[in-house]
Amino acid sequence: MLVMKFGGTSVACAENIARIARIVRERLHLQPVVVVSALAGVTDGLQRMGALSRDGEVEEALSLLQVCEDRHCEAARALLSNKSEAFLQNDLRPLFDEAGALLKAVFAVQELTPRTLDRLLGFGERWSSRLVAEAFRAEGLRAVHVNACDVVITDANYSHAAPLVDLIRARVATKIRPRVQSGCVPVLGGFIGSTEDGIPTTLGRGGSDYTASILGASIDADSIEIWTDVDGMMTADPRICPDAQNIESISFDEAAELAHFGAKVLHPKTLQPAVNRGIPVYVLNSRHPENCGTRVEVAEPSEEGRVRSVACKRGITLAEVFARQGLEAKLTSAIFDALERQKCLVDLAAMSRSNLSLLLNSRSSADALCEFLEDKASVNVVDGSALVSLVGRNVARNPAICARALNALPDLPLRMIFHGASDMNLSFVVAEEDADKVVRCLHAALFPRQPAARQAEAQVPPNKSQEPALVQAEA
Repeated sequence: MLVMKFGGTSVACAENIARIARIVRERLHLQPVVVVSALAGVTDGLQRMGALSRDGEVEEALSLLQVCEDRHCEAARALLSNKSEAFLQNDLRPLFDEAGALLKAVFAVQELTPRTLDRLLGFGERWSSRLVAEAFRAEGLRAVHVNACDVVITDANYSHAAPLVDLIRARVATKIRPRVQSGCVPVLGGFIGSTEDGIPTTLGRGGSDYTASILGASIDADSIEIWTDVDGMMTADPRICPDAQNIESISFDEAAELAHFGAKVLHPKTLQPAVNRGIPVYVLNSRHPENCGTRVEVAEPSEEGRVRSVACKRGITLAEVFARQGLEAKLTSAIFDALERQKCLVDLAAMSRSNLSLLLNSRSSADALCEFLEDKASVNVVDGSALVSLVGRNVARNPAICARALNALPDLPLRMIFHGASDMNLSFVVAEEDADKVVRCLHAALFPRQPAARQAEAQVPPNKSQEPALVQAEA
């Protein structure tokens, strides 16, 4: 069996949906299960609608909802021709009416709780999965829509719900496997699930990849395909580095590290269920299905240092905690406990005797930290930072890689350097406006442009005589 996940750009319009129907048809012999994201931009739109309704601007929210409905209706009419009106009347419009009623309820109470927001954001995948399933049927595929909320059972940690693996495996056995065995193509929305009591939840932004991996592990798939709008994983973001190269094969560990440090091709949590079951993951381009993409697989341990990609994560806030009497273990533990309670994500951390440096994913996280430490320590907050990371197996152990990277950045101010404890990354904190230039300089130094350039060009043999520049160890 095969799990195929199509992202928002792959289902963004009628033309793209028709294209993925052809891709699925070519894989019918592999018994595919299809997972789809919301149409591109819809989840962000729903988030805005919820905020507008909460803030008293429900008419503007409903106007945006109508634009969203019109977009789905336009795609349905293009894909389904004379069958479109019945589908719209029976399947799509009731869901849009339900979303409108929810926005009015948010307006009435002037509150948007995490539980309500999860229910609201889930409409994107509920709309898209029904549309794609119907479009597949119009193309002659034996597709059947399956409500992901009936299959992906989670805890009640709204906005970042954790899957309950045993329950999901049981649901897959009754709701998906029999349909596949009968020759049907199940189509589900990604990102969404529900508690055992049926309350809608979400797996976090980008969670459609996670859904695909969870289902792949639960159904014992032979492989998982993540279809997006780029040719697999690249040595850098091609929008920043036009000469970025495709990575044909990469280890699970390296891919997960890349995802964590800003490469948006895969969701950071995507890979673990696949790793646990030893299922290879392919990242492919739905616009160019003939291209080979990237294979993500278990790799043999290696002592050789190599850079696989230069990743960039923007919108980072640097918080530096200073404790005059020194950072005792009790205070350090309390800091991380406080961040955990506030659901603040820490990208990297480094500590000395009296200083703790934290890279946080939002200014609000830094504000929460300042409030907690008001009478315990002083905090210096630096907004507008970006984290540029060299990612690859044992990259931080190789002095020559460190030297080459630093030599590529002689005139660019670095706010901080992090030497990852995993030895899988070497990261530079820079001003956000310098991020693109830093990425280009590092990529040019580590991936020289040659006709037959491959990732191996970034493998630098260790030089025992060279000492790496001073870096801060990750906490």
